[in-house]
Amino acid sequence: MRKLLFLSFTIVLALCFPADLLYSQTSEKEMRELLKSLKNEKEINVIIDFSQAIIHGKSEVDFVYIEGISSEEDWITLWENEYKPGLFQVFLEAFNTYMFDVGYRVRFGSFEQSQYQIKLIVSSISENGSVLMSGFIKNRDQETTLYELTIIGNGGTFGSKINLMGDGFKRAGIDLAKQMISVFERGKVSVLKKGRVPDENWAPF
Repeated sequence: MRKLLFLSFTIVLALCFPADLLYSQTSEKEMRELLKSLKNEKEINVIIDFSQAIIHGKSEVDFVYIEGISSEEDWITLWENEYKPGLFQVFLEAFNTYMFDVGYRVRFGSFEQSQYQIKLIVSSISENGSVLMSGFIKNRDQETTLYELTIIGNGGTFGSKINLMGDGFKRAGIDLAKQMISVFERGKVSVLKKGRVPDENWAPF
């Protein structure tokens, strides 16, 4: 009888504890095993947020506004409906292609019903198109971040602003792929990669 009462009490406690707290109690080894298991997922959702980005030294809103008044094109509409989605698509194509070529069959993209998500927050885009962003691997059911990544893509040399950004986003997609392979195989990336800063060729604005 006591064992039954104890078991019932244990179950109630487990149900009462928030999932975030349970994740916080997860050991490093258990978390690494969880991250390694992501390679068995069929699909992982990927979303991107430009709202915090500093683009050519300006906020996203100011950058788009200045480009708009100095161009005959409707930059606001183009940025929202063509340029931003296009950059994200370039990123995803490079990311998925690299993962596929290495042998992984997980699909990354707009899969809102998938259990896991990678949230990308763009920090800055330089004049040569180099991009710096943070990536947060999350479980869809919790707000807790399972793992955080720093993603870098060097831009181009010649071309329009958007073409240069495209170079940066393509290389950022490859950079994320290389890190995700490490996550799949080791449950983490190296400390050097995780804490990277842009190299001497990086132009922050």
